[in-house]
Amino acid sequence: MKRLLVILLVLSLFSVITVAEDKRFIREDLPNKQLVGPDGIYMMLTHYNRNITIKNVVGYEQELAVYTPDFKEKIKIFSSGLVNIFVVRNDVITEITNKVPAIPEDGYLVVGHGRAGVAFMVQFQVGDKVAIRDYTPQVANNKYKQTILMPDGTEVTINGWNRGRGADEVIVFNSDYADKSYSNEWGFEFSVENDEVLEIRPVAKKESIAIPEKGFVISSHGNKNTLVNSVKEFDLVELD
Repeated sequence: MKRLLVILLVLSLFSVITVAEDKRFIREDLPNKQLVGPDGIYMMLTHYNRNITIKNVVGYEQELAVYTPDFKEKIKIFSSGLVNIFVVRNDVITEITNKVPAIPEDGYLVVGHGRAGVAFMVQFQVGDKVAIRDYTPQVANNKYKQTILMPDGTEVTINGWNRGRGADEVIVFNSDYADKSYSNEWGFEFSVENDEVLEIRPVAKKESIAIPEKGFVISSHGNKNTLVNSVKEFDLVELD
């Protein structure tokens, strides 16, 4: 009986871990809006007047939501997901907190989890002007490329687009996502424009790499690093 209980406990913990990971190839439910801050920094919203539907959020994920006075439900936050919240009134940040306050009648709340909270939102301060803008996805009908063609002719499978990079994954970011990758330092990244490698961010470097407006960033982690980390500046890399 004890052995059965232990097995059930392990399985239940595993199920919690798996639902905390957003492993979708693409996110089809995006509102196609971005939060824009000083000097043009920005990041896509994952939710607009809609609660997060997954059961948990972990630190490497990216969830950025906006709630206006039209939203009448209780806002869900996940403390394990490194929460950061802006109170915005008349397009100016008036408070930064990690507790959910009332939605201002003359503004909105910005709620960030994971890399949105600890990498993107930390660039802002009280008094900064912000805006919400619409964008048209660069890839029509969600027909995102699934393979990277490396300079040596090898093909690398893409695990996802424009979302947080998990363990042993290869993620691609285009400029719909943000001005930078905002991934943690435990991955290898490089940017590409016109099929040419522009910049390389090695493992352990904390500074985020810029996403070219008409290009993309490839971000790998763990056992996927060796598939892409041989690239050099000016190498030719394509998506297929």
